[in-house]
Amino acid sequence: MANIRQVAQLAGVSAGTVSRILNNDASLSVTDQTRLKVLAATKKLNYHTKNKSKKSPVIGVLTTMNLDQVAEYTYYQQVKQGIIEELKKEKMTLSSIYYLNKSLDNSFWDGLYYWDGVIVIGSLSESAITELKKLNSNIVIIEARYKNNSVKLVNANLTAGVKEALAQLEKFAQTNIVYVGGPRYMTNLQGEKTLAKGEVRLNCYREWMKLHDQDECSISTSGWSIEDGVQASKQIVQLPIFPKGILAGNDQIAIGIMRELYTKGFRAPTDYHIIGFDNIQMSKYYIPRLSSVSVPEKDLGTTAVHLIREDILENKARAATTLLEVKLILRESTGN
Repeated sequence: MANIRQVAQLAGVSAGTVSRILNNDASLSVTDQTRLKVLAATKKLNYHTKNKSKKSPVIGVLTTMNLDQVAEYTYYQQVKQGIIEELKKEKMTLSSIYYLNKSLDNSFWDGLYYWDGVIVIGSLSESAITELKKLNSNIVIIEARYKNNSVKLVNANLTAGVKEALAQLEKFAQTNIVYVGGPRYMTNLQGEKTLAKGEVRLNCYREWMKLHDQDECSISTSGWSIEDGVQASKQIVQLPIFPKGILAGNDQIAIGIMRELYTKGFRAPTDYHIIGFDNIQMSKYYIPRLSSVSVPEKDLGTTAVHLIREDILENKARAATTLLEVKLILRESTGN
């Protein structure tokens, strides 16, 4: 049976530091990395004492976006908030949030071994998932669009949202509908991103147009920001026929489009109808108010916590992918 000195040796600290960390000594000043090293060492050596069991499950969070991107996109802020609030409600402990814009440091790998589960926001590469599962089998990924039966996925039903939005736009635009949206990336554990094949909203738009014998016309943006929408609108006005219907991949792109088209003399809903995605706060107050497919961002985070809890405490079987429903909110940008 392992002893405290062996734990200290593996963690590279003194036996006294191990004892104080395990006893939750509030006066001890150590880094999170040191604390995780000690906790990981106790788990590796199967070291137990009468009063050292964890009081609640400990969860780590990893997002494929960097801090600047998370600050810019309200979608990810809401997902993260849903995770934080539900962990607190379920009396589970949030260890740390890591942003995958570069190679992960040692504190992440020590934590990965010690944590009871990991919630990932965004699409990881298949190789990244394989590496994570070597150290932790309880992984839930939010908004990852690929088939991977080794982890649980939580996604919004964007396909249904696209179909409902296009059906609404068709009433005004008939066959003249354009899709504008950004790319989807896969991220490895070094923070390197590669362009993924297809994006669910774009793919669904193409399938819908083909099914309805309509000519597709899509504009790809470099990102998902308001500025990307502004740049896309410059391409829109150069199209042979100005589109009567525009489906934007998110609200920020839609707002950028409306803003720039206004300077060119085009008004919604008189000249065109437009629908975005995510139903962000700004969409309710922009003039004209933006119709949008409401995505349950907080519920994505909440559901991920529930799935992690099931894995840890109840060992329940669940389908590989959990789909949450979306809702089309109609406002002035579609004449409603």
